This record gives sequence, structure tokens and C-alpha cells, in this order.
Amino acid sequence: MAWYDGAIFYHILPGGMFGEEGDGEKSPLSRLEGYLSYLKVLGVDAVILGPLFSGDPLHYGMKSFSEMNPKLGTEEELSRYINRAHSMGIRVLFDEAVVFSCREFFIFRDILEKGDKSPYKTWYKNVDFQGDSSFHDGFSYASWKRKEQYPLFNFDDEDLRIYIIDQIKEWIKRFDIDGIRIANCTSLDIHFQKSLRYFTGQMKPEFFLLGDLRKGEPLRYVNSETLQSLCHYDFYQALVKAFNEKNFYDLAYTMGKNHEVLLQMNSFLESPRTDRISSVLTDRANLYGIYMALFTLPGRPSLYYGAEYALPGKRERKEEALLSNPFIPEDHKPDAFTNYLAKLSEIHGKNSELQIGAYKELYLDHRLYAFIRTDGNSGVLVLLNNDSMDQYIRLKLPIPATLAFDLIKQEEVEMDEYGQIKVFCAAHSGRMIKVK
Repeated sequence: MAWYDGAIFYHILPGGMFGEEGDGEKSPLSRLEGYLSYLKVLGVDAVILGPLFSGDPLHYGMKSFSEMNPKLGTEEELSRYINRAHSMGIRVLFDEAVVFSCREFFIFRDILEKGDKSPYKTWYKNVDFQGDSSFHDGFSYASWKRKEQYPLFNFDDEDLRIYIIDQIKEWIKRFDIDGIRIANCTSLDIHFQKSLRYFTGQMKPEFFLLGDLRKGEPLRYVNSETLQSLCHYDFYQALVKAFNEKNFYDLAYTMGKNHEVLLQMNSFLESPRTDRISSVLTDRANLYGIYMALFTLPGRPSLYYGAEYALPGKRERKEEALLSNPFIPEDHKPDAFTNYLAKLSEIHGKNSELQIGAYKELYLDHRLYAFIRTDGNSGVLVLLNNDSMDQYIRLKLPIPATLAFDLIKQEEVEMDEYGQIKVFCAAHSGRMIKVK
């Protein structure tokens, strides 16, 4: 079992968390170092950090692979942050969109300067010196979502592929990172994926490659030769629908597609590309139930910074803008919801069923959903109630069991002599019951 199989991830946008300039004295990265002990208490196993190397810390788009954005801090502060995280048992991933750059990237500047004589003219996709761009560059080129401030790299070019892989290897060497989240990886070439997996694995056998893919075939990206995981947008959309429309059927259908693939997905309720879940839910009372679903259904749960306080917020409507609501931890005190998420993290960390266990649906209707995660001779039974009414249900367990114990309430649950269990599930909530 690799470290990431049972990990809980915490995604931080340093340019948004404290604002671009920190507090005027300390940089965002320097302030983040003091936040690590809090994340440890929250149950976090890995931090996803970035973008750090973009032209704008609130947007993706590589400006340099070797020089981080100075608004976020120094290379020494970044190294100190990662060393401190590692000393506490927390892994660190960079979050960057390596499939496109901003216009300030040195390769693009070289083409602007030298035109058809640039040795890098094939490093961007569909460069055509017979055309032009809206910036009047003297050539046209493919860009991310047709936004010409973000030219797309051409992964058919072998020299480009070698260059980017060498730069990522240098990140590992310089900073000892444990993985990268590849934002907007739709155009990521399959040969590049294989090369990246091979060379990073040579340096760190469990180096974690996480893709960010809204649409596409997961098995094209996630297998033994390419990436280890993808951010699971289908799961996110199904979760939101289940609780907003009081309908668990689409969620259960998503779970039933391919259990083995789902185990490898990174699941989330907020990301740089979404609104805050507390602003998405039509009834905030469902926050408790939807987060229980995140921590108990197959997948590797990921929290976005400030999620533990159920922060509201909506992303700018600009396609390139990231969800970057300011969040200053010192201004918040742990509350009942914070403690609830910490408890879910603790339970997830102590029960292998919720990390790698098999999934089986036990009951399904619009408003009540029951399933069990099993590993060996034990299981965790989960009930989710998206309704404003309390629910009772009697279930026949699919595994032999003589003991049932509520993991949240820390109390025994009664079973009858036939191995059936009668469970009460309050409105807008869930139950997690260990059976063995």
C-alpha cells in the first residue's frame, strides 16, 4: 500500500490564502509554515501547494520552471516549508498547469523575438507564421480554451517533453517534493505521461502524479504506466445533485461504474475550479452529510483550504480565475464543524475499509443511501440521509458480524440474532458503523 492510498489531501492556493503580499512582513509561504501543526491535528497527510511558478499566483500558466513567483516567498522559504512538513509526516505536492504557459515564458519570448528562426518554434502547438494573434505577434498558435495569453505546449515535440521532464526532476532534486497535481491535463500526451511516470518513479518510487481532468476517459490517464490518480469531477457533480435534488440515484450509479478505478480517484467538494460547497448547497444543513459521503465513498478525499470552517464563496466567472477567497487561519477558531471534519479524518485514518476497502450498495432510494466498505472480515456501514425527516432502516449485513459500533458517537449499536441491524439516521446527517 503506497502512502497516497490512504492519504487525506489539503489543497492550498498560497496567493489566495493570505493575499498576494502576506502581512507585509512575512510572505505567504513563511506564514504557511506555522499552519502545518494545525493541519496535522486536522488529520492531513499531504498538502497540494500552488501554483507557485505561474505569472499570476491566482491563475495557472507557467512563467518559469526554475524561478517561483516572488510574491509568494523565496526558494529558501519553500524549502524550509517542505522540510518542516516532512518532519511532521506530511507530504507536499506542487500544483501547476504544465500543459501551457503564460506569454512571459522564455520560449514564447524567444519566438516573439526571432520568429521563424527561433529554435523553439515547434515547442508550442500549431505555430503558424502565416497567421496572427489578437496580440499582433506575427504568428498564430493554439491556446488554452482559446485564451491567447495561455499558449499550449506541443507535446509532440520530443525536445519539449525532455525539457519539461528534466525540470520536474529538478523540482524533486531541489525541493524533495512528493508529487505534482497537473492542472488542466486534457491535452497531456500519453507518451509524455509514460515518460513522466518512469523518470519520476526512478527518483522517488512513490512519486504521486495527480491529473485534473473535467471530461475524458479516466483509464487513458490512470493506469500502471501513466498517472496514479485524477480529480474526480463526475463524483463531485453526483454528490452535489444527490444533496441538492434529494436524489441519491445518480451518485449510486457513479459508484457502481468501476470500483477499482474509483478507489484511485481524488474526490473533492471544493477545488480551484469550483465554488465553495457551502455556497453550492441549497440547504447548508446537508454539509455534515455530504462531507461524510466524501470521507466514506471510494476515493482519496481532498479538502480545499478553509473547508474546515465551511467558508462561503464563489469563483470569478473568468474561466482562468481560481477560487481564491482570502482565508487567514488566525482569524478563525475551531468550531463544531471543524471538529467534525477532524473526526472524519481520524476515522478515515484508523479504518482501512475506508481507504482501500471494497464497496457494496445495501439500500437505495431518493433520500436514503446505505453502503458498506469491507476489508477482510470487517466493514464500515455508512448511511446517508439527505432529507429533512429522520429515517429508520433495518439492514441485513452482507458479512458475518457479532459487533456493531458507531464510530462517531462511540457507542454500541444493537444487532439481532439474525445479523440484522436497525439504524436510526437523523435528518441531514449520516451514520458510520463499524461491524465485525
